[in-house]
Amino acid sequence: MSTQMIKSQMRDAILVTMAQYLDKAVLQILSNAIEEQLVRVNVEEITTLPAEVSRSVDEQNKYIIELFLIKKESLKNDTKYNYLNAIKKLLTQVDKPLTEMTDIDISFYLRWYEKRNLNEDGSIKINKPSTVNNERRYLSAFFSWMREQKLIFDNPVESVCKKKEEKQPIDYFEPKDIEVLREGCITKRDRAIVEVLRSTGLRVGEVANINITDVDFRNGDVYVRREKDGLDTPAFLDDVAMYHLQAYLNERDDDCPALIATVRAPYTRLTKCGIRAALKAIAKRQGMTVRVYPHKMRKTLGMTMKNKGYDIGVIQEVLGHKSPKTTSQYYATSTKETLRNIRRQAA
Repeated sequence: MSTQMIKSQMRDAILVTMAQYLDKAVLQILSNAIEEQLVRVNVEEITTLPAEVSRSVDEQNKYIIELFLIKKESLKNDTKYNYLNAIKKLLTQVDKPLTEMTDIDISFYLRWYEKRNLNEDGSIKINKPSTVNNERRYLSAFFSWMREQKLIFDNPVESVCKKKEEKQPIDYFEPKDIEVLREGCITKRDRAIVEVLRSTGLRVGEVANINITDVDFRNGDVYVRREKDGLDTPAFLDDVAMYHLQAYLNERDDDCPALIATVRAPYTRLTKCGIRAALKAIAKRQGMTVRVYPHKMRKTLGMTMKNKGYDIGVIQEVLGHKSPKTTSQYYATSTKETLRNIRRQAA
């Protein structure tokens, strides 16, 4: 092992030990101080992992997870949860150090994960290929980080093939479905939720994070804290959405900064789960048989733009996708409606 790798492991071992005693700012100062001192000395390898964590499988794995939390503290909490939840489930099925995991172990785990759930009658409920592939992606991200930290030489997940997914048509609302949802709104807040989701096409977490001060009521622009490292482009509220949002805000008498707030004191920001529940309640009142969930509004905006002939690049900007590949994956293929509109224009 190179001298530089040994120095990195020494620094990381100290940081893991001290993380429980120091806050993030002081921990960063400590890291800088250690690096400044290690630059001036030569070191030799004694063990692959620090001696204090080489005694048991659990200690080794705990060390790596704690190091991940220190190194990746800037990751969104949801992302960290997904990565660590996948790793912890892996360790319940394969009792060995993370540094010794192989593609065989990963394949074994993913087969278990595919069949881990049961139906109400006790029969095995097979997870969809997309669900298994998502779990594989979380594992791969963690092991890629381990490789970057020189804890392993190869990512064992890369040798395990993804499950083949059948490409499903995009699930989006027809115009009549939007009208049914509108008719099911019994409060101004209900209608504001429907119109903000419809007009902006934002992810539910992005809508939940919007503050009133993030909205420019002169032109409808909305400053957005994009999830998934998306493009830093504003969202937009059209005139209909602006009208119903203003009506909702005018009736509020709380001091909550959130654009959408809870209806009872103490008034707080409506969470992602709260927005989902509100939309589900509207659909239930209307007896809707189609699936109703916030992200479907985002798909609807993308498909509406697609069917109107907008360029993929424009759709990418509006939806805030960082990579055009993401947009093309869903909106590059022409639909019957797209082709129908093209024929109308060509006639």
